Amino acid sequence: MAPRPPTLGSAPAKPGRSSTPLEIVWPTFGLGGSDVEIAADVVIVGAGIMGVSAAYHLARRRAGRIVVLERDTVCSGSTALASGGIRHQYANRIGIELTRRSIVTYENFADEFGVDPQFRQHGYLILVSTAEELEQARRNVALQTSLGVDVQLLSPDQIERQYPYLSTRDLLGGTYSPRDGYADPYLACTAIAARARELGVVIKTGSEVTGVIRSDRGVERVVTRDGRVSAPVVVIAAGAWSGELGKLIGIDIPVSPRRRSKFITAAFPPDQIPATTPFVIDPHLGISMRREGAGLLLGIGRKDEASSFSTEPDWGLAEPLVERAIHRVPALADAELVRAWCGLYEMTPDQTGIVSAVPGVEGLYVIAGFSGHGFMHGPIAGQLMAELILDGRATTVDIAPLGLERFARGEMAVEPLTFV
Repeated sequence: MAPRPPTLGSAPAKPGRSSTPLEIVWPTFGLGGSDVEIAADVVIVGAGIMGVSAAYHLARRRAGRIVVLERDTVCSGSTALASGGIRHQYANRIGIELTRRSIVTYENFADEFGVDPQFRQHGYLILVSTAEELEQARRNVALQTSLGVDVQLLSPDQIERQYPYLSTRDLLGGTYSPRDGYADPYLACTAIAARARELGVVIKTGSEVTGVIRSDRGVERVVTRDGRVSAPVVVIAAGAWSGELGKLIGIDIPVSPRRRSKFITAAFPPDQIPATTPFVIDPHLGISMRREGAGLLLGIGRKDEASSFSTEPDWGLAEPLVERAIHRVPALADAELVRAWCGLYEMTPDQTGIVSAVPGVEGLYVIAGFSGHGFMHGPIAGQLMAELILDGRATTVDIAPLGLERFARGEMAVEPLTFV
C-alpha cells in the first residue's frame, strides 16, 4: 500500500505579595539578559490547557501576580494536537468525577469565556469485542451510573439499529453516554488564556525555562533564557515535557510522551455517516472515529512504540488504519485520506493525571500527566490546583488519587479506559 493511499479501500506556600496584577515590560535581552529579574507571586510553566486554566482560576481568586512562561506560543504543545474528546466513561471514580465537573464548563463555555468552543455533544460509543471487555464494561456502567452519569450498555442489535454504518458481527456490545462529545482544543485554550490576561495574568511566550532555583525552604525563582522570575510558588504545567523539567529541578515527575496519530479524510457523505455520529472508540482494534467538519477524524497508535517527543506524521500506520477502519465501517472504503498529524499523550504509569504539591519542596506544584485526557479535564484541574495552592487542599474533588506521592508508595489504580 502506498504511504498516502488515495482511498481507504485501496490499501502549599500561599502567594500574597500583592493583589495588583503584574505589569511587565520585558526588555530585549542581550548576552547579559539573564541578570534581569522580576518578582511574581505564582509562576506557571506551560501555556497549554492546564497552565492557562490554573492561571485563570488563580486570577479569579485574586492570587496576586501571576506569570505564565511558555517556550513556544499559547496552545502550541499537546493541547493543540488533541482530538478534543470529552467523556464520562472511565473505570475509575476520579476520571468520572473530573468530567462531571469539567463538562459543565464546556457546556457553558461561551457564557464564561465569550467564545464558542464548538462543543458537539453527540455522545461517546465505546465498542466491546471480548468477554473480558464486556465484564469490564458492566462494571464501568455500574460505577458511572452510581455517580449520576447517563450511560447505557448497548447490545450489538441496538448498535446496529442506531448506527447502521457500523459492522457489529464481531461485537458483544458497547457503552454509550449521550452527554459526551468533543470540542475544539485551540479555541478553548486560547479563550481561557485571553480571559486570564483580562484578569491581569501575564503570559510570556517564547520564554523557555532552563531551571528552577530552590533552597532548603523551597522554590525561589525560575530561570529562563531571557531572565529570572522570583516567586514563592512555581507550578509545572509543561504537559509531555513535565518529566524533563522535573529532571532540571532534581525531582521525579513520572510523565513521558506517547505518540498518537490522527488522519483526516476528505469530505464524506453525511447520508452514509451522519454529522451527529458519536465519537466511536474501538479499543480492541485500537482505532477511533468522529466527524471533523465535512470529513472524518480517525485515530490510531502504536502500543509498543518507544517513548519520544516526535510529532512527525506516521504514515506507516495508514495501512493498518485502513484495514481496521473498513472492518468496522465498511462505507469507509470510499473515503480518501488527505492529511495526518501526530500529537503527544503525556503518560503516567497509571494513566491518570497529577494535581499535586511536590513532597519536600515547599511552593512547588505539578499539574500534568493526564494521559490523553488533559483537554477534557483541564478546566476542573486548574480549579483544583488553585484550591490546593490558596487553601492548602482541594475541596471540589478529592484529589488524593492525583497525588504525586502515590507513585513512590505504589498506590496506583491503572485507568484501563485510556486508548493509546
